[in-house]
Amino acid sequence: MNLKNIKNILTIVIIFFTLREIQAQDFSIKADRLAFNKESNIFSATGNVKIYLGDVTLKTETLTFNKNSERISFASKILIKTSQGVRVLGSSAEVDRKTRSTLAKNVNALIEKKFQIASEEMKIEEHKTVFKKAIGTPCDICFLNPQPSWMLKSEKLIHDNKTKKLHFYNTWLEIFGVPVIYTPYLQTPEPGITRASGILAPSFLSSDLLGTGVRQPIFFTLGNSADFTFSMVKTSKINLLIESQYRKLFNLGELTLDSAFLPSSSKDSIKGFLKIKGSSRLEHSTFLNIDTTLISDTSFLGKYGYDERDRFLNLISYEKFSNNKSLQASILYHTSLRDVSTVEPLVLPDLRYRKLTKFQKSGLLLLEKYSLVGISRRENSGYARFSADLELSKNWQTDTGLLIRGTGNILTAAYIENKVNEKSNLLKVYPMGALEFKYPLVKNEARKSEVFIPIAQLVYSTDTSSSVDPIDEDSSTTEFDSSTLFKLRKIPGIDRQERGLRLNTGLHYFYDYKNKYKYSVSLGQVYRNKNSEDFLQSSGLNGYESDILLTGNISFQRDLEIASKQVYSKNFSLKRSDTSLKVTKNLYQINTSLVNLISDPSEGTSSDLKELILNFNSSLTKNWSGKIGLRRNLVNNENINASVGLNFKNECIDIDLSLSRRNTATNLLPKDSRIDLVVNFGNIGSRYGSSKTSKCIIE
Repeated sequence: MNLKNIKNILTIVIIFFTLREIQAQDFSIKADRLAFNKESNIFSATGNVKIYLGDVTLKTETLTFNKNSERISFASKILIKTSQGVRVLGSSAEVDRKTRSTLAKNVNALIEKKFQIASEEMKIEEHKTVFKKAIGTPCDICFLNPQPSWMLKSEKLIHDNKTKKLHFYNTWLEIFGVPVIYTPYLQTPEPGITRASGILAPSFLSSDLLGTGVRQPIFFTLGNSADFTFSMVKTSKINLLIESQYRKLFNLGELTLDSAFLPSSSKDSIKGFLKIKGSSRLEHSTFLNIDTTLISDTSFLGKYGYDERDRFLNLISYEKFSNNKSLQASILYHTSLRDVSTVEPLVLPDLRYRKLTKFQKSGLLLLEKYSLVGISRRENSGYARFSADLELSKNWQTDTGLLIRGTGNILTAAYIENKVNEKSNLLKVYPMGALEFKYPLVKNEARKSEVFIPIAQLVYSTDTSSSVDPIDEDSSTTEFDSSTLFKLRKIPGIDRQERGLRLNTGLHYFYDYKNKYKYSVSLGQVYRNKNSEDFLQSSGLNGYESDILLTGNISFQRDLEIASKQVYSKNFSLKRSDTSLKVTKNLYQINTSLVNLISDPSEGTSSDLKELILNFNSSLTKNWSGKIGLRRNLVNNENINASVGLNFKNECIDIDLSLSRRNTATNLLPKDSRIDLVVNFGNIGSRYGSSKTSKCIIE
C-alpha cells in the first residue's frame, strides 16, 4: 500500500490482539507521509513524525517500523518526552515494541527542566532510565556558559521513576572542572523532590581552639512536617563533637530542638547544651511559647562558637489577647554564665493581667495592671508579690492648640517574704499624679513641613507605706534615652520606685523635605525638688537635675540614615554618645556605630570606652559578594573581633568562605582565629536564585 498521494496528515493505529497487547496502552504513529512494504512488512514514516508509546512521546523526521520484530529505528535526530518530565535529544534511537524499551545514542537529557544529562547511551525500560558514560548537573550549560560550576561524571546513572531516586555508579564530583571527590555509589532524590533523607554537603573549619577538621551533616525526613539533622564534627583537637537539630511544624505552631555535646570519657563528664524553642497558637489570639537552654558548663557555647551571650532567659509562657485586655502566665529562670557562684532565682508563677477601658461620655481612660509573682531560691528563701497598678487619665485640647493630659496612678504591692525559719509580710503603696503639656507648632508648605513640640510633664509620686523597703529583685537598670525621658515611672520594676516632685522637659523638632531628606532633633532634661538617689549611679538620672539628653536623626531618600544620642553633664561636658550610620544601596550596605563613654569615678566608670562597630556587605559581581565585620577598641587601638567573608553563588552552587578573629579573651570567650568553608550544592531537585528552571531548556 502506497500513501504518498495523500496530502493531509494521516494516522495509523496498529493494534495487536494478544492478551498482553490488549492490556497495554495504544501504540500509534503520526507523520506527514507514511509507506508500507508488504514483502518486508516494514512501515516507513517521514516528515514531523510522532510516536506515542505509553507515556513516552518520540519526535523525529524519519523512521522505520519492522512489524515482524516490532522494532522502530530512527536514523535522524530524535526528541523523547515522558510524562515524568524527562526530555531527551539523541542522534539515533531504537524502540522495541514488545519489551516497550527505548535505546538512544549520544543523548542530552533534561529532567523536570532542572537536571541536565549528557550520555553516550540511554535505555528506557519500564520505570527505569539507564544512562551510560553520563555527565549530570543542575547548572546551566549554554553556548555562553559551556562550563558548569559542578557536575557528576558517572560510569552509569539510573533514574528510577518508581522510587523517585537517581543512582550514580563510579562517580567523580568535579567543581569548576577539577575532580574533587570520588565515590563508587551515590543516591539522590530525583528532580522535583524537595525533601529527602541523605548525606548533606560537608563544611570545613580551621580554628586555634578547635583545630582543623570537617563537619558532616546527615538529614532525615520524619513525615511531611518534621525532620532531623545529625552532624559529626572531627578536628585535629576534637575527638568527636556531635550536633543535632529536630524541627517539627504543627498546624498552628513549630518546635525546634538544638543540641551539641562532647561524648564523655572516663575522666570527664558530658559537656554540651540543649536548646528548646517552640510556639503554638492554641486559638485565634492564644499562644503557648517555650524557650529554654540547658548548659553543662559556662565556656562551652563560646568556645565552640554557638553563642556569645553570657546570660540566658528560660521561659514557658501562655498568652491570651483580645481587643482591650491581655493575660500572660509564665515560668522564668535565668542562667548566668558570668559568675558560677551566682544563684539565679526561679520565677514561679509570673501571672500578669492588663486591661484598658475607655469611658465614652467622660473621655477617661482606665488602665489596669495586675500581677502575681513568686520568687524562690535554692536555700529555701524567696517571696511572693501581688501588685495592682491602676491608672486613670484624660486628654484635653484648648482652642489655642495646647494639649493637656492628666494622669492619676496608684501602685500597690503586697509581699510575703519567706526566710529560713521566718516569714514576714509587707504592703507598699505608691500613689502618683501627673500633668503633661504639649504645644505643637506646625508649618506646612508645598514641598516641606516643620513641626516644633515643647513638652513639659509635672509628676509627683511618693511612698505612703512604711519605710521598710522590700527585697529588690526587679530590674533597676534605666537607659536614659528619648523613650524613658517622658515615662512617668522610669524604673522598670515594681520593687523600687522614684519618689518626689519632678519636671520632665523636652523640645522636639521635625523637618521633612518631601522625597529628599528629613531630620529631627530632641533635647530633654529632668528637674527635681530634692536630690534623688533612686537610680543607678551611671544612669545620669540622679541628683536635683538629670544629665542633658540630645538626640538627632537624619535620612536622605531612604539611602542614608544617621542617628545619634548624646548625654551631657550639667556643665555641658560630654559623658557618653552613641552614633550610628546606615547606608543602603543596590550593590552595597554599610552599618556602623560609634560608642563613646567618658569615665566618671563618681558614677562607677573608671576608664574611658570608645568602640567602633562596622559591618559592610557588597555585591562585587553578578555571582560574587563580600562582607567585612569589625569591632574595635579605639582607646587601646586594638580590634576586639574582626571578620571577612567571600561568597560565590549562582543557580546551582553556593560557596561561602569566612575568616574571623577574636582578639580579646574572657572566661567565656577565649581568643580564637577561625576559618569556615561551606559549599552548598543546588540539590538535584532545587536551584538557587530566582530562576526555578534551566535557562537552556530542551522544549
